Amino acid sequence: MPVNLSRLYFIHITAIAAGILSTYFPGMDILVALLYLLLIGFEARRAYQLPRWKQSLTALIWQAPGILWALILITSFNLMGVYEYAIFLLQFWFTPLLGVISLSGWYFYFDKPIYYYLLIYLPFISFLYYLGIASFMYPKTRFDFNQPSRISFIKPRDN
Repeated sequence: MPVNLSRLYFIHITAIAAGILSTYFPGMDILVALLYLLLIGFEARRAYQLPRWKQSLTALIWQAPGILWALILITSFNLMGVYEYAIFLLQFWFTPLLGVISLSGWYFYFDKPIYYYLLIYLPFISFLYYLGIASFMYPKTRFDFNQPSRISFIKPRDN
């Protein structure tokens, strides 16, 4: 679990830097966001062997900063003015996905654009994305490579 978590944070922090650098080139930020989702999917695929509680804990710790800032925005918690900075910190945390999120420029029925609400729900969506790929898309099967398979291109030698 610590290895998966450290890889997730490494991918995420590297993608933040790539997201910041890609905003100078039109369309590149969307490509970086899709590449980021692909890499997170590959990393989640590696974690399918872990028990479900470890997969959930890994995803929860990985998205803990985003969940914290989203909860601050939802509850309007304002200790020492942290509420005013929460949306900026949430935007910074999801810099790798800002290219895809910025495509939704519509206004919702309330006073804020849908971009704002997507940022609030994105930690929970990312948590479910990781957990879905890690635990639900792939079965918990073990392959025994020592057993001969029915279809084999390698024929055993006759002694």
